[in-house]
Amino acid sequence: MDVRFYGTWHGKKFYRVLRDGRPIFTGTKGECARFMRLHADKRAKERHDMTVPRRRKLFVKSYRVAPRRAGVI
Repeated sequence: MDVRFYGTWHGKKFYRVLRDGRPIFTGTKGECARFMRLHADKRAKERHDMTVPRRRKLFVKSYRVAPRRAGVI
Protein backbone atom coordinates (compact mmCIF):
# COMPACT_ATOMS: atom_id res chain seq x y z
CA MET A 1 0.00 0.00 0.00
CA ASP A 2 1.15 3.44 -0.87
CA VAL A 3 0.27 6.92 0.47
CA ARG A 4 0.34 9.79 -2.02
CA PHE A 5 -0.61 13.44 -1.89
CA TYR A 6 -4.01 14.04 -3.51
CA GLY A 7 -4.78 17.75 -3.05
CA THR A 8 -5.82 20.53 -0.69
CA TRP A 9 -9.26 21.63 0.38
CA HIS A 10 -9.85 24.65 2.65
CA GLY A 11 -6.18 24.61 3.62
CA LYS A 12 -6.12 20.90 4.55
CA LYS A 13 -3.84 18.49 2.75
CA PHE A 14 -5.46 15.25 1.65
CA TYR A 15 -3.71 12.01 0.80
CA ARG A 16 -4.83 8.79 -0.86
CA VAL A 17 -4.00 5.25 0.15
CA LEU A 18 -3.36 3.22 -2.99
CA ARG A 19 -3.23 -0.53 -3.41
CA ASP A 20 -2.18 -1.86 -6.80
CA GLY A 21 -2.51 1.67 -8.19
CA ARG A 22 -6.17 1.99 -7.16
CA PRO A 23 -7.33 4.37 -4.41
CA ILE A 24 -8.96 2.67 -1.44
CA PHE A 25 -9.04 5.57 1.07
CA THR A 26 -8.72 9.37 1.06
CA GLY A 27 -8.04 11.51 4.12
CA THR A 28 -5.47 13.50 6.06
CA LYS A 29 -2.06 11.98 6.73
CA GLY A 30 -3.07 10.88 10.25
CA GLU A 31 -6.30 9.33 9.01
CA CYS A 32 -4.40 7.44 6.31
CA ALA A 33 -1.94 6.08 8.89
CA ARG A 34 -4.83 4.97 11.11
CA PHE A 35 -6.58 3.34 8.14
CA MET A 36 -3.43 1.41 7.24
CA ARG A 37 -3.02 0.19 10.85
CA LEU A 38 -6.65 -0.95 11.03
CA HIS A 39 -6.40 -2.59 7.62
CA ALA A 40 -3.23 -4.50 8.62
CA ASP A 41 -4.85 -5.64 11.90
CA LYS A 42 -7.96 -6.79 10.03
CA ARG A 43 -5.86 -8.79 7.55
CA ALA A 44 -3.82 -10.36 10.37
CA LYS A 45 -7.02 -11.38 12.19
CA GLU A 46 -8.43 -12.90 8.98
CA ARG A 47 -5.21 -14.89 8.45
CA HIS A 48 -5.27 -16.06 12.06
CA ASP A 49 -8.93 -17.14 11.82
CA MET A 50 -8.22 -19.11 8.64
CA THR A 51 -5.55 -21.30 10.22
CA VAL A 52 -6.61 -24.74 11.36
CA PRO A 53 -5.80 -25.41 14.99
CA ARG A 54 -3.32 -28.21 15.41
CA ARG A 55 -4.17 -31.30 17.32
CA ARG A 56 -2.29 -31.93 20.50
CA LYS A 57 0.63 -34.28 20.45
CA LEU A 58 -0.27 -37.93 20.08
CA PHE A 59 0.87 -40.13 22.94
CA VAL A 60 0.84 -43.87 22.36
CA LYS A 61 -0.45 -45.72 25.37
CA SER A 62 1.30 -48.97 26.10
CA TYR A 63 0.12 -51.53 28.55
CA ARG A 64 2.14 -54.22 30.21
CA VAL A 65 0.47 -57.57 30.14
CA ALA A 66 1.66 -60.33 32.43
CA PRO A 67 1.83 -63.76 30.82
CA ARG A 68 -0.69 -66.32 32.04
CA ARG A 69 0.68 -69.24 33.93
CA ALA A 70 -0.80 -72.67 33.80
CA GLY A 71 -3.21 -73.47 36.58
CA VAL A 72 -3.81 -69.82 37.55
CA ILE A 73 -7.07 -68.23 36.57
